[in-house]
Amino acid sequence: MHHWKRGECPSPSCKAMFVVRAHTFILQARLAISLAWVAGYTNIIALIVCGYVVSHVTGHASVLGRDVTEGHWGSVSLVCGLLAAFFLGSLISGFATEWGRQRAWNSIYVLPAAIEIVLLIIFANFVRLHDPSTPESTRVLWWMTVTASVAMGLQNATITRISSGVVRTTHLTGVLTDLGHESAQLVVERTIIGKVLLTSDGEHRGPSFQRLALLASIFTAFILGSGLGTLAFEYFAHWSMLPPVLLLSYIILEDLRTPICAIENVMVAQVGGRTIPSDIAVFKAIHRGPDATTHDASAQVQLPDLTGWIQRVPKGKRAVILDITSSRKLGPMAPSTFHAMFAAAAARGQRVIIAGVSGVDCATINALTRADMLNELNCAPTLDDALALVAVLPIPPSPSPH
Repeated sequence: MHHWKRGECPSPSCKAMFVVRAHTFILQARLAISLAWVAGYTNIIALIVCGYVVSHVTGHASVLGRDVTEGHWGSVSLVCGLLAAFFLGSLISGFATEWGRQRAWNSIYVLPAAIEIVLLIIFANFVRLHDPSTPESTRVLWWMTVTASVAMGLQNATITRISSGVVRTTHLTGVLTDLGHESAQLVVERTIIGKVLLTSDGEHRGPSFQRLALLASIFTAFILGSGLGTLAFEYFAHWSMLPPVLLLSYIILEDLRTPICAIENVMVAQVGGRTIPSDIAVFKAIHRGPDATTHDASAQVQLPDLTGWIQRVPKGKRAVILDITSSRKLGPMAPSTFHAMFAAAAARGQRVIIAGVSGVDCATINALTRADMLNELNCAPTLDDALALVAVLPIPPSPSPH
């Protein structure tokens, strides 16, 4: 098989179009746990100094309804400002992430993380100037709470994008809900219907212990951050925001030094001596992560942001084949990653065929999603089978421009 390497691409935009960076599950977990600690820490400092939480908005929405009813308009204006600030942070994250993606940066999450650091430094400076003996009540209260809320909204949106909507770090309601639901599901499937969900080699298809450990770690990290933030403010109040700023700075430096990259997608020009038709795009996923040289057959393949990738494929391609042939197993994020990719491709009027997926992998993913997401119409065991499949399948019509 011949494929274009980066230096051989005939189009100057090839790198921007066909290279996708990805956070592996382990690195996603480390990042999520670290950010949950930052959120818990920042939230408790804001609560101590200002009397308001900043990392989530559910409580603010309840307070808003009460204050409007009782006519407390000063509080209404502040709460509306906090809600708008959290939304603004999410908006900034979306623009910053997209800015990096459009320019094919090695890490598209450095910019939103850097903006969050700037916001937390501003908040930290307010804390440094604050009199720790009394709660903040002047106009500075607005600036402090709004700044911190923007930072938390930005952080939550960024980690949501990194994890494809699977992880949140600034509030615990969803985390605790998922932990309880998936724990119960795991117990039921292992004790009652476990035999139905076992593959021929005895592999379990139900919820992952890895996923449950991540949820529990996020929950614990948030509480730990709150506790440490309380102690820090008690012993060195003016400099109590220094630890989260330093931690975020370290995360950015690590990401710049070693971009979190698990798979690189390279466009394939020929298969078996046959030239690929111009209206079909074929890509081969090549593992480039830190464990790329491992020979452990049980190691998991961590997929990149396939939604962002499919959106970069030229619209003139009627079909796209993604070859993920590997002897290793797909990671726990594969179901949500594939689902988002198929939805994005359908919106563009393109069909995606995944090559290199075994029958066991298909059955496992379908069991996890409780749907027939992978089937004989969108996946094939080999690249040759995928090409043959594309030749006989109809391509969905392009979406209407209106």
